[in-house]
Amino acid sequence: MSLPAHRALSEVFGPRLLIDADRRRPYETPERGAPGYCAAVILAQTQDEVRQALQVANAEGLRYVLSAGRTGLVEAQRPQGEIVLSLERLRRVLGFELADGRRCDLDTADIDAARVRLLAWWTALGEPDLGGSTITAEAGLAVDALNEVLGAVGRMFPMEMGSTASASIGACVANASAGANAVCYGTAAHMATAARGYWGDASAAGPCAAPQWVPPAADRLAIDSMRLPADWGLVGSQGVFGVITEVTLRTQAIPRAREGVLLAVSGMPQAMDILSRARPVFGADIEEFEFLSRSAMQLVLRRKGDDLRLPFDPIPTSPYLVLLQVRQKMADDTLAERLYEFCSGVAGLADPDIGYAPLPVLKKLRHSVTEASNLETRALGAGRLSFDTATPLVRFGAYLQHLAESLRELRPDLQLIDFGHAGVGGAHLHLIGGAGRPLAEDAAELTRRVIDITLQAGGTFSAEHGVGPKWALEVLARTPRAQLQEWAARKRRHDPALVLQARSFGFDRLLAA
Repeated sequence: MSLPAHRALSEVFGPRLLIDADRRRPYETPERGAPGYCAAVILAQTQDEVRQALQVANAEGLRYVLSAGRTGLVEAQRPQGEIVLSLERLRRVLGFELADGRRCDLDTADIDAARVRLLAWWTALGEPDLGGSTITAEAGLAVDALNEVLGAVGRMFPMEMGSTASASIGACVANASAGANAVCYGTAAHMATAARGYWGDASAAGPCAAPQWVPPAADRLAIDSMRLPADWGLVGSQGVFGVITEVTLRTQAIPRAREGVLLAVSGMPQAMDILSRARPVFGADIEEFEFLSRSAMQLVLRRKGDDLRLPFDPIPTSPYLVLLQVRQKMADDTLAERLYEFCSGVAGLADPDIGYAPLPVLKKLRHSVTEASNLETRALGAGRLSFDTATPLVRFGAYLQHLAESLRELRPDLQLIDFGHAGVGGAHLHLIGGAGRPLAEDAAELTRRVIDITLQAGGTFSAEHGVGPKWALEVLARTPRAQLQEWAARKRRHDPALVLQARSFGFDRLLAA
């Protein structure tokens, strides 16, 4: 960073421009993978300061990587010499609005104060219907913090992931994150009615929005980070064209009743058949349909078994388990009974293959897979490859079977840990090498097979976690030239100086070429 750039940033941010190595280090160390290196860290605490940071960057030739909750998995927040522009302090809850336009102005970063104020306002109005209500907040606010506020009036932002304590609402909207209940509510992009911020050239952007969620046909992709729809603007753009600083989100009613069950199935084709049979029975009230392979569950029990147990006796030997969760908007004491009748009747499952447990127990099983995988990878020391894929529902079951067979043919010692969002065709794949044989020996071929088989099934190798620098070379090699040219034109229009996320999607290489 040049001396004029340092002076310009110091004038705006003062002590919130972090230069000291110890203060920079947390922003150089990602959740996974090797640490990077940043020239400095900017702690913006207002939306206008984001604009000013972009102005300085354009004037002085600086490049930024964006950082908020730091839960991303595609290396987008790992700096390689850039400056980190952190949005973590943009966490004010701005306001809540009813469908008829009545608004509660909150404008505070104090979650407890926002919660109390919202409840008092709603109560004073006589507790009007909250259907169609929205909430507006700054982009750095964590999902869980937002839901603490909304919970006061029985509403929620239905984004369910293992990282919602840290994941920011702005990043979820920018990445079109799916989460466990996308089958019901769609992605975070579809939950946003408006996103505002700044393009890379520091000009104002927004309001931007994606269309409201409509479940796609079974032969179409439901989630795909490779889309970058031009008419969505900042939404779903992963920060490559501009920065989201504020979002307005649709709220949903917290269901009065929820029930879940873990089902042992003979394979993913049977699992997808169960989903198709459940739709006529439960319709839009299917809130989650998640899958976990036997290898994933064995890993969880091996690494986290003291805290967890499967709700089966005996434990089934089936290759897959699926978590089916349904909701009821009104109080309903018969929901559990109806769910059992479906599983044992319509779905044709025997009692030993139906595992009941309280929902928090089932959720803990599902959300323990990544942590168990992290522990296993560190213990074996042979490395891991991680993928986030999606295919159309009609091909999902066969796709997973073909993929597993092909990968084990290449590396019989491989642990394939597959789990994810079967309701929208999304799969998280962890390939863990065996002790004594580094996975790096076959990493290139394993990656090629995963991507080739996914594309052959009409899928995407970047479902909901984004592209980032991790998949930049694959994007450049596998995306039609016309699509790359359209992206490059948008980058030149909105961020001509390559200020934002220059390495994501390979934009630095693309524009240089």
